Amino acid sequence: MKFNISVENFVNYLSKLSHVIPVRSTLPILDNILFELEGNELTMHATDLENFIRAKLTVNGKEDGSCAIPAKRLLDLTRLLLSKFEAVNIDVEFKKPDYDLLNEGSKLSNIFKDKLRYLNFEQKLIHKGFLSLEDKESIIEEIGRNQELYVNEGRHDLASANELFKNKIEELFDKSEKLAAKMYSKKKLTIETNEKNRVNITSTNGKYSLVGETPEDYPVFEEKGELNSFALNGSILKQFINKVKHAAEEDDIKRNMAGILFDIRKEDLRLVATDGFRLGKIILKEFKNESQKDDKFIVPLKTSELILKLVESSDVKIEYDETILKMTTDTIEIFSKLVDDTFPNYETVIPQNNDKQLKVAKLDFTNSLKRASIFVDPPTKRVKFEIKNSVMMIKADNPEIGGEGEEVIDCRFISLDNNEADYDKEPYVISFNVFYLLETLNVIHSPDIIMTFSNPSKAAIIMPSEQPDNEEYTELVMPVRVS
Repeated sequence: MKFNISVENFVNYLSKLSHVIPVRSTLPILDNILFELEGNELTMHATDLENFIRAKLTVNGKEDGSCAIPAKRLLDLTRLLLSKFEAVNIDVEFKKPDYDLLNEGSKLSNIFKDKLRYLNFEQKLIHKGFLSLEDKESIIEEIGRNQELYVNEGRHDLASANELFKNKIEELFDKSEKLAAKMYSKKKLTIETNEKNRVNITSTNGKYSLVGETPEDYPVFEEKGELNSFALNGSILKQFINKVKHAAEEDDIKRNMAGILFDIRKEDLRLVATDGFRLGKIILKEFKNESQKDDKFIVPLKTSELILKLVESSDVKIEYDETILKMTTDTIEIFSKLVDDTFPNYETVIPQNNDKQLKVAKLDFTNSLKRASIFVDPPTKRVKFEIKNSVMMIKADNPEIGGEGEEVIDCRFISLDNNEADYDKEPYVISFNVFYLLETLNVIHSPDIIMTFSNPSKAAIIMPSEQPDNEEYTELVMPVRVS
């Protein structure tokens, strides 16, 4: 196999396929990307056996053939190959209070030891040189270990800042990838393999060699014949997944909840996720269902995360049957096994007769809950609301450390079926997991939040005060019992 390709194009596609390469695998062949060249068409495959990615691109083909090539080393090499990276600095904004909070925990020394730095005055994370996938995964792993410690210690303020830190590392990596692709835009590589799967890479100023694997050993997805299908704009697909994925069950023990339900109706499309304590649902009203029949399938949470990383803003063709999912974009194809289980009957658990309504400014509500999260009891993570006609008191306490916090914010609280109800005389009291509320508020972008209630032991409904004409988002949250 032999072909010429621009580094920009190569890095772009390698980066896409690398998202599915397992960090650690008991099957060494999965550490590779399978290359198949026929004429000027190069097909690249990557998989972790749960998800498969296939990309086809045009190259300057010299000799047909195939080979499985080590993914991480190939990607790192192509990023670093053709430029002097010592002068490249990648940075993202990271607020000083969040950094200082984490730094006080004294668990950052293993992360800020090499090329990663923090600039106090500019409030930025900075990485010297491009951030490789391997380095990013190492940092994320260390952040994950810290997260377990923070949660076990009941330091939810640290856990929240640490989660933001993780997101910033991902942002740093994405920015690094984009800058690398831009710098390589006019560079060319020659990739050549021989019958012993030796891979030779030639640039304008160097030659490099890797040892590949036998292509026959590489697992590829076996496509089926006719599948059900529909098309959806990529931006809408990602937006809808982002709205509900936080509510999905992350534990595979509850398999039927460990994913996002695609509920296809004749006139709308619904995405739903639940973990049994909360449920997120979003409806796309202007939806073209060409088959004109109702259908359902559950997309694994891991696949949903992959879609968020790989799908672009153009239309996506979505094909499926009872067991598999295929998504086709302008540049790649994603294959995945579906969750082989029955999603809970979500419509029966959504209350239809909540008779009390709270309206509160999202920013005030969010900031107040963040402050309350510092004082919540670790086992319950409970925050307590005492709601009157026009003010709401938010309380949290931690018996283990003896800490507590409370504050009052403005609101509007009314009874929907009793105009004479006066909550100044008898406030409405209810409690919730504060982090469930914060995750919900994070995906709502209206200025105000609407919550509806019945009695304090029943589910509450949260929704934005303003919604686009073609969509409807709601979240169900179960309360924490007040002792």
